[in-house]
Amino acid sequence: MRRILGIAGIAAMGLFAAACDSTNTSSGSSPSTGAAKSSYTFYMVTHGDNGTFWSVVQKGEKAAASDLGVAVNYQGSNNDDTQECQFISAAVTAKPDGLVVSPHSQTVLDCAKKAAAGGLPLILINNCGVTGTGQSYIAYSGAITCVGQPESAAGQQAGVRLKADGGHHLLCVIHEATSTSLRDRCAGAKVGFGGTETDLVLDNAKSNVSSATATLQAKLSADTSIDSILALDPDVAKNIVEAAVAGASSKAKIATFDLSAGVVADIQSSKIDFAVDQQQYLQGYLPIVFLKLYKSNANTVGGFDTVKSGPGIVDKTNAAQVASLAGQGTR
Repeated sequence: MRRILGIAGIAAMGLFAAACDSTNTSSGSSPSTGAAKSSYTFYMVTHGDNGTFWSVVQKGEKAAASDLGVAVNYQGSNNDDTQECQFISAAVTAKPDGLVVSPHSQTVLDCAKKAAAGGLPLILINNCGVTGTGQSYIAYSGAITCVGQPESAAGQQAGVRLKADGGHHLLCVIHEATSTSLRDRCAGAKVGFGGTETDLVLDNAKSNVSSATATLQAKLSADTSIDSILALDPDVAKNIVEAAVAGASSKAKIATFDLSAGVVADIQSSKIDFAVDQQQYLQGYLPIVFLKLYKSNANTVGGFDTVKSGPGIVDKTNAAQVASLAGQGTR
C-alpha cells in the first residue's frame, strides 16, 4: 500500500526539533498524564489492538513526540466503538492541545465531530472515507485533514493486480463486520477485479483464529473456483488465510493489505503474492507534526483533503528493500 511522494519531506521537518519522550498507554487502559515540561500535549485515540498494524502506528507517534518535543497520550480501543468514544470524551475533558482519531465507524466519527465542535483541533487517521450522503469524513467532522489511504482506490488497485496475476474468482475476507473501511476495500477490489467477487465476513477473526480458519477452509473446500484471496490485515493473512489455503489444498493466490515482517518474508518466498501498503508509520507520525505546526504556526495541511500515506504495492520486486525496516517495526 505504499508510495511516498511529498509526504516524506514533510515528515523530515520533525527531525529539527528537540527530543522528548512520548507518553503512551496500552490498548484499553485509561489515559495517563502527559509530560509536564512538554510544550504541547496531544491525544491520539484509535480503534487499535496493539497488533502488527497498530504497533507501527504507535512507533510513528512516539518518534514524532520525541523529535518534536511534545507529549502524546495514546489510547487504543481494540475495535470497541463505545470505548473509543469514551476515550475521546476523556480527551475532551483533559483539554489537550489537539486530538487525533481513527474514525472506525460512523459512531466514532460522530464522537470526533462533537470534539471538534467544542474547539479541539482534530486530525483523522487511517479511515479517510465518505459518509452515506457522500460527504468526506474531514468535512463532516470539522477535521483539519485525514492521514491515510483512499480505501476504495486501494482496493481497486489490489483487484486490478489480482486479475492481472490470473485471477477469475476473488474472495475478499472481512475480519471486522462493523468496519466501513474494510467494506470499502472489498468494494474497490470488486471493481478492479472485474470478474467474480465474493465477500466473506469472519467477524472477530483475530480473536477467534481457529473458528475463522475453519470457516474459511470450509468455504475454499466447497468452492474450488476461488483462485484469489484478498486479506485485509497482515495477521489475518498469516494466521488464518495461509492456514485455510493449506488445509483446503487450495491453489488460490493470497494478497493482503498491510505489512509485517512475516508477510514480507512470505512475499519473498512466494507464499503471498503481494501486499497493499498504506505506510501506517506515517499515520502515527504525520498527525503529530501537523498538530504541532497548527498550534505553533497556524499551519493547516492537506487543503481539507486527505494526505495520502498509500496505497503502494510490495511484491517480490521490492520486498527485500523493506524487509529490514519491517523487522524493525517501522514498515
